[in-house]
Amino acid sequence: MAQTTEKAFETHAREILLEQGGWKQGSNAGWNKDLALFPDDVVAFIGATQPKLWGSMQEMHGAALQPMIIKTLAKELEIKGTLHVLRHGFKFYGKTFKLAYFKPANRLTWETAIFYLG
Repeated sequence: MAQTTEKAFETHAREILLEQGGWKQGSNAGWNKDLALFPDDVVAFIGATQPKLWGSMQEMHGAALQPMIIKTLAKELEIKGTLHVLRHGFKFYGKTFKLAYFKPANRLTWETAIFYLG
């Protein structure tokens, strides 16, 4: 008989997510407790999904970009909340960085579908 514990449920959910792809298991090593973020993962996501914007900001700020953008993100999360930042992104030097891509309402604009579908 299968166990019906929280641990068994979490294990099953993790196995399904890993099998279907698109999700990778992380570790607590990169967790910043004070900011409640995985800074390296945030920077990797932004760099992968918004390379032109990230590149232009790197030209302007150089090596100082990562700590600056994480500090700005943490401040926005504190002020506006997680849902607002996920839905609308956050501003950094007048540019909007997105942290999530949602399924488009239609497929009229193929660019939006590409970001959602990966």
